[in-house]
Amino acid sequence: MTVLVLAAQAAAAGWAAARPWLAGREGSRWQVPASTARSWRSRFAARAGALRQALMGVLPLADPAARPFAPAGSSAGDCLAALEAVTAGLRRRFPQLAAVTAHEVAAHLTGGLWLAPQVSAVRLNTTLLAADAILPS
Repeated sequence: MTVLVLAAQAAAAGWAAARPWLAGREGSRWQVPASTARSWRSRFAARAGALRQALMGVLPLADPAARPFAPAGSSAGDCLAALEAVTAGLRRRFPQLAAVTAHEVAAHLTGGLWLAPQVSAVRLNTTLLAADAILPS
């Protein structure tokens, strides 16, 4: 999520996107490899419009009193703003979710596929379905 927020901020300011340092176990830190950060930004940029539209559909459910917000200047920024609005709405509406983070909400709503690589369509094996229709003698 940090990579996406930094990328959206950099795009709005006209800068090159940074590679963030992420917290590891036991206080260690590591820098996201450039290729990983680039692929995350690319996947997110390609999906940002559709993700934003889906989040805007969820927003009234998460926060019935939600008000429209100003555009962020990019589809990625708008998507992240919608995600923050949904997260804030969930926190207000459900006090037991007070500690939920935006990346947890994104992971839950997308089944963990927020930044997953595209998966090609898999052909189904229909022979097993036909076998169920044949009664044993």
